[in-house]
Amino acid sequence: MNEGRKVFITGASSGIGLAVATLLCAKGFDVWGTARSVSRLPVLARFHPVVLDLNEPEGMAAAFETAALEAGGFDILINNAGDVVNAPLEALVRNGLRAQMETLFFGPLELIRLALPGMRRRNTGVIVNVTSLAVQFPIPFNAGYSAAKAALSSCSECLRLELTGTGIRVVDVQPGDVATEILRRTRELNTAECDSYEPNLSRSRAAEAGKMEAACLPEKVASLILALLSAGAPPPRVAVGNFFEAKVATLTSRVLSRRMVEKLQRWIYKLS
Repeated sequence: MNEGRKVFITGASSGIGLAVATLLCAKGFDVWGTARSVSRLPVLARFHPVVLDLNEPEGMAAAFETAALEAGGFDILINNAGDVVNAPLEALVRNGLRAQMETLFFGPLELIRLALPGMRRRNTGVIVNVTSLAVQFPIPFNAGYSAAKAALSSCSECLRLELTGTGIRVVDVQPGDVATEILRRTRELNTAECDSYEPNLSRSRAAEAGKMEAACLPEKVASLILALLSAGAPPPRVAVGNFFEAKVATLTSRVLSRRMVEKLQRWIYKLS
């Protein structure tokens, strides 16, 4: 049933995006996957490399439209690309927060805008926005990432309401910790403002690294997304990760007050 379905996915060069692209290609989907450099993209049967920078709206539109013309339209859009900058919000505001929001929020919204006309004409389609469990549990010293993912999650819900009565489905996938290169690729700022947040900043970074020991593999997220794409009525929001993240944490966020959630976060990240 998946044979020939056309997929456009961002961030296909590593981590979750690469795992999703690899699995979907193996299952008969035709996948157009993006990265900023074609040399970073995999060579797979049914995979079509696309050079795309989410921080360049005009180039992004041209790349998507060229790919859509080649594909004859996309059945599925997966917004997956990530960008993590670790620093106090005070430092982030002057050092890359706007660019991070372009990658994680405004870029995905632009791709949704580009994909929707074709989906509406065909009255069918699936949009998967890979956000984060940080939507429910904002990560200290990752305010830009947490805020952008929360904004994309909220827009996903708005879009579902707006598309009432159509055959287009919107799914918010919220991974917890995933064993990818995300820590190695995280940009850790060390400005003068950062010194004022010690020792909590160093403790938080160490705790984040320690959490990766229990992280799930990106293939687990890929398998979930495959199941969602194969479902007739996928759930609007689904968390994925280890047992604690996917089950206990999501229940906790619904049951506990925000004051208690913050207390839990301070304990997890060793903040004092």
